[in-house]
Amino acid sequence: MFVGRERELAFLRERLAEALDGEGGVVLVEGEAGAGKTALVHALVREARADGVRTAWGGCLEGDGASPYRPWAQLSRALRLPGLDLSGASRPRLFDHVVQVLRDAAPPGLLLVIDDLHWADPSSLALLQVAAEVADVPLLLAGPYRGPGPSPALRSVLRERACSHIALGGLSPGEVGRLAAGTLGHDLGGAEVAGLRRRSGGNPLYVLELLRLMRVTGSGAGLPRGVREVIEQRVDRLACADVLREAAVLGQEFALAVFTAVTGSPPDVLDEAVAAGLVELDEGTARFFHSLVQETLYARGRGADRRRRHARAAEALRPDGMIEAVAHHLRQAGDRDRALDATLAAARHAEARSAYESAAAQYRAALALPAAGPRRAELLIALARCQFRSGDMEEAWGHCAEAADLGRASGDARIIADAATAPRADYFSGLTGRVHALCEEALPLLAGTDPVRETRLLAQLAITADPWQADAVAGLGERALAAAEATGDPDALLLALEARHTELVHPRHVERRLALCEQAVRQGPECALWGRFWRLSAFTELGRRVEFDTELAALGRLVAQSGEPLWRWRHTLSLASLAFLEGRFDDGRARVAEARTIGRRCGHEGAEFLDLIFTAHDAVLTGTGLAEVEPRVRRFTEQGPFFARAWHALLLASLGRVDDASRIWHGLVPHLGRVPERSPEWLVIAVGNADLLSLLGETAGARELYERLLPYAGVQSGGAAAHTPWGTPVALQLGRLALLLADWTAAETHLTSALAQSQAINSAPYQALAHLELARLCLARGAPGDPRSAAAHRERCHREAARLGMRPLAERAAALRGKDGGTPLSKREQQIAALVADGLTNRQIAARLHLSERTVENHVSHILTKLGVNNRAHIATWHATNA
Repeated sequence: MFVGRERELAFLRERLAEALDGEGGVVLVEGEAGAGKTALVHALVREARADGVRTAWGGCLEGDGASPYRPWAQLSRALRLPGLDLSGASRPRLFDHVVQVLRDAAPPGLLLVIDDLHWADPSSLALLQVAAEVADVPLLLAGPYRGPGPSPALRSVLRERACSHIALGGLSPGEVGRLAAGTLGHDLGGAEVAGLRRRSGGNPLYVLELLRLMRVTGSGAGLPRGVREVIEQRVDRLACADVLREAAVLGQEFALAVFTAVTGSPPDVLDEAVAAGLVELDEGTARFFHSLVQETLYARGRGADRRRRHARAAEALRPDGMIEAVAHHLRQAGDRDRALDATLAAARHAEARSAYESAAAQYRAALALPAAGPRRAELLIALARCQFRSGDMEEAWGHCAEAADLGRASGDARIIADAATAPRADYFSGLTGRVHALCEEALPLLAGTDPVRETRLLAQLAITADPWQADAVAGLGERALAAAEATGDPDALLLALEARHTELVHPRHVERRLALCEQAVRQGPECALWGRFWRLSAFTELGRRVEFDTELAALGRLVAQSGEPLWRWRHTLSLASLAFLEGRFDDGRARVAEARTIGRRCGHEGAEFLDLIFTAHDAVLTGTGLAEVEPRVRRFTEQGPFFARAWHALLLASLGRVDDASRIWHGLVPHLGRVPERSPEWLVIAVGNADLLSLLGETAGARELYERLLPYAGVQSGGAAAHTPWGTPVALQLGRLALLLADWTAAETHLTSALAQSQAINSAPYQALAHLELARLCLARGAPGDPRSAAAHRERCHREAARLGMRPLAERAAALRGKDGGTPLSKREQQIAALVADGLTNRQIAARLHLSERTVENHVSHILTKLGVNNRAHIATWHATNA
């Protein structure tokens, strides 16, 4: 019987209505045991079904015997979704697949329920957090859970923008009275209702159980003071009480065939419990009316009897292949050896389904078993691998460290090596230094006894080496690659290729990197993906646009075939980089937003950082969100390498806070020579510093920067990774530095080259930047004809910047007006431009000015070229603006 909760039900109705209008999401319903969470959501489901909304229900089971993704599998079956496959794929691919299936299934409206979320397996909760992102489709997912307060995993869901929350308290006196009248068939007096509410706290289940006991006893006198005591008294009155206590080991829900195998009783013995409202039956399955019923009965069982029942349950469930449940019952039965084998089988089963949180839970359970002692180090490393994959980095590393300690104690170098190579620490990971140190310890201990492990250690050493440390050992990746080729181990080869690529990140090694890419492409699918991705980076550096486009298309095809969201994230950011390069800023922002969603869903450590890089790049070029991104960059640089502060200074200079930026720069100048060239950011830092100096008009450090960049005048900056913004030609920054140093000849050489390179890579933004610097050069040099050339470059810069939406650049170009004579046109060309603006044809202009028509045609052609426009209407627009 559902009574009361009008306010809460109204909230859920409103949230469902919003979802059906396309503002979907998740609503979590919190309440203590027996608060009526499930009943409330059932009421919403009934109304939704009556209104024609599709609904589906999934539930979580108490304990660790449920299979991973159980409630999601129930939802899939209820909705008959043949496309929802919860097995076999990598974790990011699985989650991406589920999100897409939900998007496709949602229209015209869908209400999903996952009940008892406090018992959800951790992998189902991880998937729920991903599903909470699906906020733009007509889908509402309701999740009741037992309070007080959400678990850490549910708190992560609550932080999602599309998640809302409601908490249930006790029933009011009036609601208790209505529930009493409906249950007993008559009204209770006010004092009786008040006493009932006081005793129960308004908890609906407690009230209902008290009323049912009153109905049996005929009196409210001597009623017990706890809901569990009420349940015990009600069960004790049944002939099947002992059978119910035996069945309680099976959990809240169980198959009738398993019930018979465990209790030795036929299913019809439960009829009495069904009549009493303690058990519900549904197509071969029985379920205790409420989890508190099962919990109360289970707690009454004696230890030895309970262990025997668990052992029988394990045997009964084994033929059904329910390995998680079998493992759970064997652990509870105290069957040490069989429990360990079953628990490890359950862990491997969960890993195969990318349910890494659930696999980690099984490994923890295995480690708690006495029989796990001799295999503790092995199990700790297996647990750590699952935790790394699910994003629990620090705890995973703690288990690696514990395993390494066991390896040291036993003198087993293989354990230390496996602990060192279990993490896949990348450049963004805070574990890099600790992983590197453990690799350094493990490598000499192997002493040539295990080539595969040695190869993986060498590769891990190269990947985790700190490029900012002066004593970093060179050539580890090369050694690892040679060793990997000798062993033939595919995992070692992929790790070694990554290590060698890391070593060759400097621009002077770009051709060697291309050769490495060829080797990678010839390997298996995963190596081929990395090979093509690295090749994109190399083509970016070299400015080989045709090859870049060809490679990007090939990578896109491989990414589509792989179906891996992490690769789709990298590919999407590469597309964003190309869009920003060409000045398609709206498209670039859309790609970055898409990548942000994918990266967060995958839990990639670098997703937020790369999002910040693109956002800041956009802000500097267009002025969009400049004030908002500056604090984010500042917070990052305060925690990053010392030289990262120049990035913050660039943002400050772009905001006009020149004095603040200058102070940061002067603090960096004495240390410029200490930026290691083997760092992936070396070229990006140097180019960014040149950009900053140009904005500040500073010469401190300019000569040193110029000399360091000069050997790379023919490459593009920012090519260390294809999923970062495509940087300017280095020649552009060399030209800016030469301008600061008043070396007009060098400045002209570099800036002319930068303009040509920008045209070759089809970058309208960088062409506009080159035109601005050429205008500044002409004004500073002041040679004959320079004022007119300056005006021409300035006009082209302003026109392109205005067209592209590069507001800061357009303002800088506009600020040059008046300094260059105001027009790139000669007096005769100005005269002809005015007549073109008046609508005269070439023949009419020739007649008015007493010129030949061919001469007028030549003048008009020169005007178009100098102004950088395409037709006579553009000439008229220019004249109206500049007359």
